[in-house]
Amino acid sequence: IGSFKTAQQGWLMLTVPPSSGLGSRASHKVIVKCPFHRVYPQGKPASSMDYKIGRFAPADELPKLFREANVLYWAKALLGLVYDFIDHAIASTPDPPPFNIPCMRFVEAGLALCYSQGSSKTRLKTGTTHAAFLLEEVITGEDFTKFIHNMDPNPLLD
Repeated sequence: IGSFKTAQQGWLMLTVPPSSGLGSRASHKVIVKCPFHRVYPQGKPASSMDYKIGRFAPADELPKLFREANVLYWAKALLGLVYDFIDHAIASTPDPPPFNIPCMRFVEAGLALCYSQGSSKTRLKTGTTHAAFLLEEVITGEDFTKFIHNMDPNPLLD
């Protein structure tokens, strides 16, 4: 369990897969994330470690996940502009920089929305969004270094 999202391993299977990126392979392994809130037993203080994990209602969950996906989208675009600027600056000078430029990237991610199929057992109308998940690529290999995480905004350089 992360600081505000649960994470489970899953598989993404798209009917028409893209040529690259998330979902481009059959049964693409992904991390399925879902925001949660802590539900404390009645009478227990919020500082207690005795709590259950509760899901948000879809009306509350969707804006949280859309915001995070939008931030990832813009962060990835801005990082691309930064590297384009660096490449242009290096190409326009006769000497290379006196230091190595790290190659960083943001995780590939996307939103998965679950729609109701309509049933006599549920009160949801057909086509109603009843759950949302943030899907992220599975990162494997020893070359991976996580520089920033949710618990501390300071770079992890060690």
